[in-house]
Amino acid sequence: MNDRRANVRAEHLACSRATMMLYHCTTVEAAHVIMRDGFRDAEGSYLTQKTSRGVWLSDRPLDCNEGAEGDTILTVSFSCTEADLADFEWIEEGKPYREWLIPSSFIQKYGTVERTS
Repeated sequence: MNDRRANVRAEHLACSRATMMLYHCTTVEAAHVIMRDGFRDAEGSYLTQKTSRGVWLSDRPLDCNEGAEGDTILTVSFSCTEADLADFEWIEEGKPYREWLIPSSFIQKYGTVERTS
C-alpha cells in the first residue's frame, strides 16, 4: 500500500512540473522592451461587456490575419499544467487556435520568456 501512495505522489509531482508553452507575437521594438522590463497588462473589453486585463498568449504563433502585430515571436514557458491556466483561457467556437489572457504578474511569477524569432 505504501508503494502505491508513493507512485501516486510521484505522478502528481510529475504533473505539477509539466511545462506549458504559449506564444506572443509582437514587433521587434516591443519584444526588446518585454525582454528588458517584462510584460505589461493590456486592458480592453475585447468584444464583451466587461473590462479585462492581461497579456494575450496563444497555443501557436499567430500572424496579422489572426490579430497579432509584428512577426517577432516570444515563447512563454510555464512550469504548470494546462488546468492551472484554465481560468485565463478565452474560448471562441470555431477558432483554429487557443488564446489566454494572462496577468503579467502571473507570467512574471510562473513563466519564463524567450525570444524565438
